Amino acid sequence: MENNFVKVHSNKDIIISIIVIVAGIAMILVNTMLGIFIILCGLLFFLLYKSGYKYDNKGVKLKKKSLELSRTCQQSVLDFLNGQNMQLNLIHGNEGGTFMLEVWFNKEEKIAYAQASVYQELGYRKITEIVKLNASNAQLLIEKI
Repeated sequence: MENNFVKVHSNKDIIISIIVIVAGIAMILVNTMLGIFIILCGLLFFLLYKSGYKYDNKGVKLKKKSLELSRTCQQSVLDFLNGQNMQLNLIHGNEGGTFMLEVWFNKEEKIAYAQASVYQELGYRKITEIVKLNASNAQLLIEKI
């Protein structure tokens, strides 16, 4: 599965932008230039900042969380992602080296995608494709992170 995640505006992004723009409009009454500057900041925030994700630009909005985990739990996580093990043991830290687990999830809909990467000399190398988890595994992983 390719990385087909598209960044989109989350509800929080939109609310923050609106609050900043409204504050700028209110500030125009006190100081015109400062008010215009604050409005522009709100517009720039709206245009440039997107913290949500959608898979193939459709479906529900997802959040992304990256976890750096100890390599001692790597096999447990890989077995969980492959559906071979229903137990998930996440050990944070760098004992025995690190690997990264990236998780895109929506808690309410019980949807989760995950991908594991291992740290090598100059960065992370992906060791799994993006895996879509079933509802029960997604819920278990979301609770653990």
